[in-house]
Amino acid sequence: MKRFNIAIIGLGGQGIITMGTVLKNAALNSDSQEVSGSERRGGAQREGYVETFVKYIFYENESEPNDSRRNMHSPMIEAGGANVLISLEPIETLRGARYLNENSIVIFNERPYIPISVRMGQASYPDISFIVSELRKITKNIFFYDLDKISTDNFNSLTQRNIIALGILFAKTSIPISPKTIENILLEGKSAEAFNLGLNF
Repeated sequence: MKRFNIAIIGLGGQGIITMGTVLKNAALNSDSQEVSGSERRGGAQREGYVETFVKYIFYENESEPNDSRRNMHSPMIEAGGANVLISLEPIETLRGARYLNENSIVIFNERPYIPISVRMGQASYPDISFIVSELRKITKNIFFYDLDKISTDNFNSLTQRNIIALGILFAKTSIPISPKTIENILLEGKSAEAFNLGLNF
């Protein structure tokens, strides 16, 4: 039995909940895996902090006890319990660092959303180099991209940055789900194109 935990964080309006929904749906039609998760979406309508968790259990043979009530203890990810952290806002990546351990993989969007306090000169926004150096105190497995630019350049819109990040998840980790499962959920169109774009990173 293998476990694979994914924490996804960002700001309201960035498609954080959508990413979690796609990943959870990928497990619903499979007999070899179970999925659980939770969401915190209090800031979803005002560009506040949003997070979603996706927790997989993969059964490697039929002799393993397939009992979700016994095997899936909580929809939450404990401190240090994430295999992967995906973040669509740089400074929020630091907020999610509590879920990391030395083997975790971090994928984050390097394009910041500048808060009002910074715009008014009351605070400063940290450099990406500082954020990366802080993350490297926990794990060396860090990948960061300007997902806003990639989405805009390829789709003339920011709406595909979250799906591009999903593709990068499959490109950079050993998540034991076939990319085809995600493609079948996204079907055709820009979302499928964005996912395949991320797969090439």
